[in-house]
Amino acid sequence: MSVSTRAHVAEGRSGTGAPRRDIRALTGLRAVAATWVVLYHVAWLSSAYLDQLPALHSLLRAGWTGVELFFVLSGFVIAHSYLDEMGARWRTGESLRFLFNRLARVWPSYAVVTVVAFAWLFAIGQAGWAVDVVARHPEATVGELARQLTMTQMWGEGVLTGQSFNPPGWSISAEWFAYLLFPVLALLLRPLRRLPAVVLLGLGCAAMVPLFLNAYLHGTPDVATSWVLRIGCCFVAGILACLAFHATRPSVRSEQWGLVLSVVCVVGVVTGSIWAHWRAGVAGGGDYAGIVTILYPVLIVGLALSERGPSRWLSSGPLVYGGRISYCLYLVHFVVMDVAITVAWQDVSRRGQVTPAVALAIPVIVLVSMALAAVLHQAVEEPARRRMLALWTRVAAPAEGRRPAARERIPAGGGVGGGDAPEHVEPVTARLAGHVATAMHGDRRSAGAELPPRRALPPLPAQETPARTRTRPEVAGRVR
Repeated sequence: MSVSTRAHVAEGRSGTGAPRRDIRALTGLRAVAATWVVLYHVAWLSSAYLDQLPALHSLLRAGWTGVELFFVLSGFVIAHSYLDEMGARWRTGESLRFLFNRLARVWPSYAVVTVVAFAWLFAIGQAGWAVDVVARHPEATVGELARQLTMTQMWGEGVLTGQSFNPPGWSISAEWFAYLLFPVLALLLRPLRRLPAVVLLGLGCAAMVPLFLNAYLHGTPDVATSWVLRIGCCFVAGILACLAFHATRPSVRSEQWGLVLSVVCVVGVVTGSIWAHWRAGVAGGGDYAGIVTILYPVLIVGLALSERGPSRWLSSGPLVYGGRISYCLYLVHFVVMDVAITVAWQDVSRRGQVTPAVALAIPVIVLVSMALAAVLHQAVEEPARRRMLALWTRVAAPAEGRRPAARERIPAGGGVGGGDAPEHVEPVTARLAGHVATAMHGDRRSAGAELPPRRALPPLPAQETPARTRTRPEVAGRVR
């Protein structure tokens, strides 16, 4: 997949025949969301730093909404990659292929971290150490481990805490539930694609209203909010935002609107976080940060449309790489913190005290988490995904009576369990087209969040050169 500073036809085509392009800003947005969640989880131990930087306290208190941002991104990217493949009728083969692709993306790293967390809890439990120092965990038994590895531990549970060996695992279980429902949601929401973009984007925001009202009226904390409500509202909102993006004609004006929307939403999220912190102080408690989630569908569409402002910043190399490892960072950071703080607080007399040693350990915890995330991504996430997709190619493709290398791919991960760049095994003709595009535009490959464009371009007349082919007019800035 090529990445350039201008929008143009990508080097391959999706299984549906639509050209593919790369939206780097959405990958960079995942890095921001993951880091936001990590800092939220360590904020309660970070008074040594936040007391010196009080302006950051409001933003970090709203960090749990980064999970909602992941959920909306997941709905957007998956719909963008798979809605056409699902078709207007139920297609069992496409549904199974989609689910296996998602399993190949989210399960290997999740399984490794879950087993490590289980081993840690089992070992300290056998040694007589206190287990639930940082957070509540389920009993470390083989049966419970088997349940955790199916990613179904939240199904039927009404409380987020105490359900996973690795507490952030609740969201992986919730997103797996959404993946299973996506083929049905695709059929139900597909007819809405005929609506105007403004209406679709309004419906996406309307899907987030229950979360907005739950926060504004009741100040419900994140752990007390129903996980079904959180994933349901956000995932549907992401699909509707994707439909709105599809319904927008690429033009200079749409790019300008994307810039305006993205800037307004960034300002709105910061302002809403400050307001929520203030209101919690006035009300004497509660968590009102959930009001900002209503802006997330608009933010994502704005970033997808724009090539300037926040989109350009999110498209930078470090943030794109951070987006690639964001899923692994989300998985490992709590285990690192759990181990470090549990060891430090085994002495009951010191438990709950942020000593100088604990305060000094917080930046180390964050940096170690990032390093381990990079290792997990390179050593587990990517190799395991490729092997699982190769297994599908060998086993499922012959059974379907088609050539193995025709369509197997997975979309860019926008959600908590999302990955970075799609694995796309293209037909021979698409690969030849990719080689031609590479020869003309140069090798500009990157691992951004790859997505197909909204519209396929008509064939070029004989007198035109492929170098003129673009999915949208040239504008200043960069394409994600």
